[in-house]
Amino acid sequence: MNPDLRELIEELRTDLEADQPASLSWAQIDAGAPDARIPADVPEPVRDLLAVADGVLAGAFDLAGTAHIAYRQAMLADMPAFTGVGATPAAWYFLGTLMEEPVLLRRDTGAVWWFPQTSGDPYYAREEFEELMPNLEYFLAYYVFGPGYADVGFEDDEWWGFLDEHDLTTVPGEGDEDEEGGA
Repeated sequence: MNPDLRELIEELRTDLEADQPASLSWAQIDAGAPDARIPADVPEPVRDLLAVADGVLAGAFDLAGTAHIAYRQAMLADMPAFTGVGATPAAWYFLGTLMEEPVLLRRDTGAVWWFPQTSGDPYYAREEFEELMPNLEYFLAYYVFGPGYADVGFEDDEWWGFLDEHDLTTVPGEGDEDEEGGA
């Protein structure tokens, strides 16, 4: 895992812990898991995440920790037929959820996939399943711990406010012209 992302996750965990119990209803970043607790078949990018945070509740995102790996992986066989996941569950890793909807990782490419919210229908009826980010680090940095959280429709919750307090709600370089007197 990128050292900057690792440091960011650790800093955010420390800040959330300082605000407990008030923050527990909308965010929690657990301490990293020891290597012995992480199953050998967990993909390397997820293994890196679990070593830093053994479970992440970040507003609308719930990324499963080691205690829930077996349960979540068993859910792959029940994915909607249009995804093809149920036919090849070994090719996927159940990363977690976004508002109770599955977020998966392709084991061969490391890409993060989701069910885009294009209607009010449940994810299994929308028949849309697509790549969200090419790898886990980009997904974490942009959607879970960054400005992309607003892109998934939750810019008015406590997690978004927490990200904003930590100056994580804008893309780096965005708005720099205004701050420097216009370029």
